[in-house]
Amino acid sequence: MIVGVNGGGKTTSLGKLAYRLKNGGAKVLMAAGDTFQAAACDQLEIWAERTVCEIVVAEREKTKAPSGLYTNYSLMEELIACKKAVTKVMPGAPNEILQVLDGTTGLDMLLQAREFNEIVGITCMILTKLDGSARGGCVVSVVNELGIPVKFVGVGEGVEDLQPFDPEAFVNAIFS
Repeated sequence: MIVGVNGGGKTTSLGKLAYRLKNGGAKVLMAAGDTFQAAACDQLEIWAERTVCEIVVAEREKTKAPSGLYTNYSLMEELIACKKAVTKVMPGAPNEILQVLDGTTGLDMLLQAREFNEIVGITCMILTKLDGSARGGCVVSVVNELGIPVKFVGVGEGVEDLQPFDPEAFVNAIFS
């Protein structure tokens, strides 16, 4: 599951992550949970086309995300089937909750991480928008305080622009 504030890069990160997983041989099913934000489902459908992944969306417009997903029984059946398939291929596969943090946010990212972690229990982070002038150095405070690792960084808008986090390269970029 991917969580974060509006405009932080959740949908783009999900698309890039789907591309990465699909190229690694995984079957990917995207589930559009943000049915309240304008064009969120449309944007995710575009990423599904780009990455040649399956997608399911809530059955009705303007449904709150959790009720939209949990009352969509065909979606839940698909997700259960996918989880079974993933655990067959990768026993003990983690149920990760990735928080997307916008690298341009500054110290607000610590507040966001605290809130999301308290509510859903974040397992790792994706730091986005590092292709511009943002350096994302405030994420150091998040990792230090909450102990949640950064797993990926987003460095562009293309399908291949999600990279595994490299702490040494990240620190070097902050000080360059």
